[in-house]
Amino acid sequence: MRARPALVALLAGCGVAESPTRAPHEALRQALRPTDSSVAQMFRYEPSDAVERYGVDGGEFVVHFTRAGRNAVPRLDRNDSGVPDYVEDVAATYEDVAATFQQRWGFRVALRDDGVTSNGGDGRFDVYLLDFAGSADGAFRTDECTSANRDACLGYLVQENDFAGYGYPSLTEAVATLASHEYFHATQAAYDGAQDVVVSEGTAVWATERYAPATSDFERYQRAFMARVDRSIDSVPPGPVPPSAYGTAIFFRFLSERYGDDVVRELYERLENGRGDPSEPADRANPTWLVQTDALLRARYQSGFEEAFTTFTTWNLFTGAAADPARAWREGTSYAEPAMSAVALPFRAFPLRVFYASAQYFRAPTAGRASLRVDLFDDPDTPGDETQGLVLIAALRSGGRNLRVAPVAGALDASGADEVIVAVVNPNRAGQGAVLSKRPGLCIGSADEVAACRAPVAPDAGAPADAGTTVPALGEPPLPAARAGCGHGMGGPPAAFLLASLLARFRRRRP
Repeated sequence: MRARPALVALLAGCGVAESPTRAPHEALRQALRPTDSSVAQMFRYEPSDAVERYGVDGGEFVVHFTRAGRNAVPRLDRNDSGVPDYVEDVAATYEDVAATFQQRWGFRVALRDDGVTSNGGDGRFDVYLLDFAGSADGAFRTDECTSANRDACLGYLVQENDFAGYGYPSLTEAVATLASHEYFHATQAAYDGAQDVVVSEGTAVWATERYAPATSDFERYQRAFMARVDRSIDSVPPGPVPPSAYGTAIFFRFLSERYGDDVVRELYERLENGRGDPSEPADRANPTWLVQTDALLRARYQSGFEEAFTTFTTWNLFTGAAADPARAWREGTSYAEPAMSAVALPFRAFPLRVFYASAQYFRAPTAGRASLRVDLFDDPDTPGDETQGLVLIAALRSGGRNLRVAPVAGALDASGADEVIVAVVNPNRAGQGAVLSKRPGLCIGSADEVAACRAPVAPDAGAPADAGTTVPALGEPPLPAARAGCGHGMGGPPAAFLLASLLARFRRRRP
């Protein structure tokens, strides 16, 4: 579901409250249909509405709409078919989205609702056009789940009835964005609709970008993710889901570009209950996406999560003005850079906390240094080696463009460079006894400066002279400004009621 930007303060950007872990299955069953006006719902037809149905001949979708009242769709009917053009366009778009997902990309068909008592009239997938009053633009809702797999579920979609005032460049883009994102949630539910919000929303934004690359959602949410690269990629804070969770679409875009377009579908095939990779027996019955991504890359692509995440972190140095499609992202010029801590050399950070599956970037002027060293050092007061498993990547730049980018190994040639960027990467994933974070020390400077930086520090003596600056704290960014109607959320009621209602009624949301 996607919330409007006006609700960012309430819902932490285009997203609504949802647990960052698996939602209780039972709370998601038997969602009410919008045509059931006997029970109060936040989005439903009025008892006086004359609700009509339209579907493409031989198609898989039925669009429900009204011509009068607050839920009325635009009346324009250029082809004199007797059906409003908007309704025909919605139906045609959903048919094309489904054909793309299923026939071209190989995903499963969303589960049919033949056996549901209130199923919109037949087993075809139902889309209800309703007035969201500017607070949202749609959502996937669950009817019920299968007896064989409690997390494989079927449902229907609700969608904004006219997008008036939402700020999309066109109705075409609005419908393409909404249909591809929300129907991908229905597609996910055919495998496992109870995955966490990162993979759910991240792959839904990925699906929209792949289906309709001219839309703007991916670029907007990518910026939010890049602002919080220091957070574990599968972790979101308690409370409303931040926009950075939707921005994880860039990681799934990376997997597609690096390993091929089938990789996301192959991941979902492993997320169904009982279908996890046999190499991860503890995760097989109720799979989690990060574990299964690692297993998939090991089994099919001679890689693994650690290698993939390290490469992903490296690619993120090729964004914006530093983009280079020969070495990284195909469209990196349109991507925001990852958040970087601006520091001065010599620089010392101790202890530096680096969470699993995360990275931190430090940018500093070289200030005439022709050679640099970058070292991590262990904390002697901890039982384990705080540097183990961490990776250092350095980019030497001139005028904002990369001269050299490579893992750190010995001295760095800084000739011709006016700045250095150092990425500290923890590519480990959680699970299997992995330590959730590391606390090493970091030194950047000339060889002599790094030697002094690494010198033992007496208790309470503080940092060595010229130790550099401390690491600025990163905060959750605001959602980047764009069109006025970013999405599928809800507004109007008091915050507590709104959040409770969303948790109870919506299985997925689109920012």
